[in-house]
Amino acid sequence: MPSDQEVIAQVLAGQTNAYAELVSRYERLARAAAIRIVRDGHAADDVAQEAFVAAYKSLSSLRDRSNFSAWLLGIVRRRAATAVKLDRRRPSIGGDLDAHAAPPGAHPSAESLELLEFVEQLPDQERVVIGLKHFEGRSVQEIAEITGRPVGTVTKQLSRARQRLHDWLTQEHCEHERIQRS
Repeated sequence: MPSDQEVIAQVLAGQTNAYAELVSRYERLARAAAIRIVRDGHAADDVAQEAFVAAYKSLSSLRDRSNFSAWLLGIVRRRAATAVKLDRRRPSIGGDLDAHAAPPGAHPSAESLELLEFVEQLPDQERVVIGLKHFEGRSVQEIAEITGRPVGTVTKQLSRARQRLHDWLTQEHCEHERIQRS
């Protein structure tokens, strides 16, 4: 499996179909980052798609090709923030109907949003490996190949990220219980 850097080099050399590999690798991660901000499944799909198009158009400006995923997530966050601003300005046409327009499962649960918010707070490298492992279902070996890092480094980053998430979720749960008792 080629690394991100190798795929980017192929795309920039004129093999535009190679970009599909990057989309395949990061589409779930991009959608998860978008859904945390826009809080709607359909809107998150649109934001992720727009971000991939924008990334493709600007691919030649990416300085650190080993950092594609973090760069893409930055584009996703900016596009999602813009979508939220635009949505607030648009008048609601259907009143309560808007809330029921999306099919079941299109809106994430509060727990999923909380977890995504914590994932977004991880350092870039940890966020990427967690996304590839748990959103994309990639193996540690595949993640190492994609990111161009040794397997041991990926394993350590996954371990650190999981520990951070566990600590944050435990702290949040304890804080929530303390507030309920008050």
